[in-house]
Amino acid sequence: MGVALLCCSACKKERKTNDIITKIAPKPKTPRNPQSLSDFKYEKKVQWMGSVYTIRIRRFADKSLETTTDEDGKKYYDNKVQLQILRQDGSSFYDKTFTKADFRAFTDNQYGREGALVGFMFDRAEGNKLFFGASVGSPDPNSDEYVPIDVTIDNQGRLHITDAVELDTGSDQVQPAKPKTEDEMAEEEGM
Repeated sequence: MGVALLCCSACKKERKTNDIITKIAPKPKTPRNPQSLSDFKYEKKVQWMGSVYTIRIRRFADKSLETTTDEDGKKYYDNKVQLQILRQDGSSFYDKTFTKADFRAFTDNQYGREGALVGFMFDRAEGNKLFFGASVGSPDPNSDEYVPIDVTIDNQGRLHITDAVELDTGSDQVQPAKPKTEDEMAEEEGM
């Protein structure tokens, strides 16, 4: 009897279904309190106008400013950026703290309304000007969406802000080759 029962259970067909059972991942909770981007400090000595200057840039969250939001609706504190340019003797040549409002004329889109002042970096010293790049955009640290802005300061301490004409990835781009003259083509062919 035991053998017959074993045979019957072994021959039983298993019922197959096309149902797929999965677990739904819980939706991440949006923090209730605004988040802050990490503080940032930068310092560099540069040769400019025959002397050595020290450039200091510090980005920090400011809770007194309006909060900003990213694409997912997360709230962030907006940032301020302090720029200091010190002479070789340590005296101050230039000192200004920027907010997103300083760049409002160049951010008349969603980033200007809901974004944050996310970046400010030194680019180069050329002639009588120091060149910087600023960016206003999504406060999400993983986002690369922003509006690039050019900032220059001349040797008289005058500030000039403009739309960025090209991103600072220009060296990564292939420049179009100028057409070769007939003499150059003939030299390549060995004539």
